[in-house]
Amino acid sequence: MKITKNNLYKAKPFITKDSSIIRSILDKTNAPVKNCSLAEAQVLSGMSTIEHKHIKSEEIYYFTSGIGKMALNGKWFNVKPGDGVLIPRGTGHKLENTGKADLALLCVCAPPYSHGDTITLENSFKLVIFDFDGTLVDSAPGIHATANAMAKYYKAPPVSMRQVTREVGTGLDNFVDGIFPEQVKKHGMKAVIKKYREIYDRKYMQGLIIFPGVRETLAFLHKKGIKLAVVSNKLKRYVVEINKKVGIHKYFDTVLGSADVKRKKPDPYPINLLVKKYGVKKEETMLVGDSKYDMEAGDRAGVHKFFLTYGYAIKKEVAKFKPDSTSDEFADIKGLV
Repeated sequence: MKITKNNLYKAKPFITKDSSIIRSILDKTNAPVKNCSLAEAQVLSGMSTIEHKHIKSEEIYYFTSGIGKMALNGKWFNVKPGDGVLIPRGTGHKLENTGKADLALLCVCAPPYSHGDTITLENSFKLVIFDFDGTLVDSAPGIHATANAMAKYYKAPPVSMRQVTREVGTGLDNFVDGIFPEQVKKHGMKAVIKKYREIYDRKYMQGLIIFPGVRETLAFLHKKGIKLAVVSNKLKRYVVEINKKVGIHKYFDTVLGSADVKRKKPDPYPINLLVKKYGVKKEETMLVGDSKYDMEAGDRAGVHKFFLTYGYAIKKEVAKFKPDSTSDEFADIKGLV
């Protein structure tokens, strides 16, 4: 067994998103940590942290020196050396140093602390924009069935599900060109798209599944008064009909399809259009998606990017756009608002 031993006083301090001064003792950056992390936090005299929460991590604070007060979901109480406080995941919390000396504490975080799991609450999200395919619903079976019906029509080889999911989200012109390049070259893009839509109109509901947690989370966000929108690179009518089918259409204030915007994702145009429409700030806007096209659009628009790993994306292609939050559970969006 390899022994891992780090020393607090050799750790280089850094400032977290909540503005506290942290010295990491054991975490993923300096140890083979899997389930938790340990760090010392300091809040200087007269200072306070920014109210924040963690999407997944549960924390324990153990105060070692100084005095102060702490808030959990807005409820304040005093803290002093020897006190331990449990902070459940998704709980807003804030520290204020009320003494003359620095306020110091040990922080245990499980799963381990990460910047991406830390959400500041100074500017709550007022607009959440969702991708559609691979984010709200698994629509790939209907697309796959359509692609194979087209392959049969054109006497082309069968199309795999992997080919389909690799091309989903690029817009129909790019999709058919990626799957049927020879047919596009021979018959023209317009003719191939016409045939695709003719078949898709009959098959787009085939095998349709709404992802776990979507209905409940949308209802939660809607009840909080947050504006909700869909930005998809497919035609709006398909999005609207599928949303009605799975019972989530009532939650959306706006649905934008490929024909409703001048430029599609990964261009930031649709995101910027909605930010302007609702008069919100970029920092008050979150884009939720499962593809590199979503993350690139969000990155270029300068909004918070929430990446869902269960969708159709190749994760290494998404990494370069540095999502602000990453999860395999749709319901984790609730932890950010």
